[in-house]
Amino acid sequence: MKKECTLIATLPSLNNMQRVQNVFENPHISEVRFNTGVQTPYSIETTLEMLKELSEKWKKVLWIDVKGRQLRVTKWADPLYSCIEINHKIKASCPAEVHFRNGDAVKIMHIKDGNKLFVDPLPRQALGAGQSVNIVDQSLEIEGYLTSKDKQYLNACKQMGLNHIMASFVERFDDLAQILQILPNAQIVSKIESLKGIQFILTYPVPNLMAARDDLYLQTGQNYQMLKHLQTIIQRDNTAICASKIFTSLEKRGTIDLADYADLELMYYMGYRRFMLCDNICNYSFEKAIKAWEEFVNG
Repeated sequence: MKKECTLIATLPSLNNMQRVQNVFENPHISEVRFNTGVQTPYSIETTLEMLKELSEKWKKVLWIDVKGRQLRVTKWADPLYSCIEINHKIKASCPAEVHFRNGDAVKIMHIKDGNKLFVDPLPRQALGAGQSVNIVDQSLEIEGYLTSKDKQYLNACKQMGLNHIMASFVERFDDLAQILQILPNAQIVSKIESLKGIQFILTYPVPNLMAARDDLYLQTGQNYQMLKHLQTIIQRDNTAICASKIFTSLEKRGTIDLADYADLELMYYMGYRRFMLCDNICNYSFEKAIKAWEEFVNG
């Protein structure tokens, strides 16, 4: 029995509020995360009001996940006919390797106006607004931290007394300071998703960490060193959250691969006790993931 383990769920699309409520009321879920990178049918204020009401009803902590310097596509793009516009201005030495969430890895050949990317070869699929972008290049510089949308969410959180914030791609104290300037009572979980993030927590004592394994694996070279980075995070914070790449076999099939169970056991023996399910799993395979979680904690 692993009674000390807890599970955080990312909320599914707010297009279907019954499914959202199902996540809140599930007894295996201790906390919930709302990803502000996704679109909702409602205003920011209405969205947070609805989620706060459910959070209070089911007595579960609601985490608002702001995107920070995480790069995302800002508008639908067919790269054959248009460039790819992203949410931050950047600088990088071209060609620079870039990964899209659909699995395509291509090269940025030109950057126009700081945020318009021209790539080669062309991605096989069109890219939707909100889709994350990972540029893996040592020369990469991203302008700013909080986006305008982040600031809107944080200001709304201040008005409503919502103080639990997850911050993507934290790499320096100024990232956290920008959040605290808007939301002074924020309790921030720093998502470690890059080599700069790893170096930051090795240099300074930073509380409340998350190993955001999907982006971290891409950003650190997709190699064996990833295990050392995961060890670093849990050594720096023994309450750190292990997030993403959990039960990912469910994205391709209806049953759990042995590798998924082995992964959780490894993270457990490494010291992780808090885990978080990602967007895709909670949107498409939540019930199967919960069943697999039960087997893990009871095994």
